[in-house]
Amino acid sequence: MSFSRVTREKFLRETHAATDSEVAYLDSVYQLRHERREDTRSYWQPSEILDVWLFQGTWEQANDSALLNRLAITHIINVTDKKLHDPSRQILHIQSKEGRSADLLESFNTTNSFLDTCHEQGYRAFVHCHRGVSRSSTIILAYLMHCKKWNLLQAYEYLLTKRQQALPNPVLFLQLIRYENSLIEAKSEQ
Repeated sequence: MSFSRVTREKFLRETHAATDSEVAYLDSVYQLRHERREDTRSYWQPSEILDVWLFQGTWEQANDSALLNRLAITHIINVTDKKLHDPSRQILHIQSKEGRSADLLESFNTTNSFLDTCHEQGYRAFVHCHRGVSRSSTIILAYLMHCKKWNLLQAYEYLLTKRQQALPNPVLFLQLIRYENSLIEAKSEQ
């Protein structure tokens, strides 16, 4: 048992009331990430996540008009604490600072609806945070779970094939586990 795993587990149990099953599930997610580490796809390029309409990247890329024009991006989800100014694109700003205090769970319905609309109307969307690693990956994973009806492990395995550096922080992974549980509960109530 590594020190980082022990520290992560203790932190999640003490500050977020993580259950045994949530901690075990999180260990499975991290194991999947460890198995996929050999992929050396470029970190500095936007990643095409779904069928040439959904992309993921960084703050720097979101501010590169030429790049966004080349990708024909019409909609952006900005998951940072900074405002993005681009009058030529529709922007959904999810105010979120980097770190373990980020809470995106309450934003999933909003971001999923935004992305559903983009897809249904033939638009192209770009989801970003500062480095394109944690918060934007969380939004993408929630969307994959929503639209593909995948569990978190299936969604994460897929995302790693598209964006090798995708790695939500432990708190965001815990939120995704809880989101998966809410999707399961909603399905069982139907």
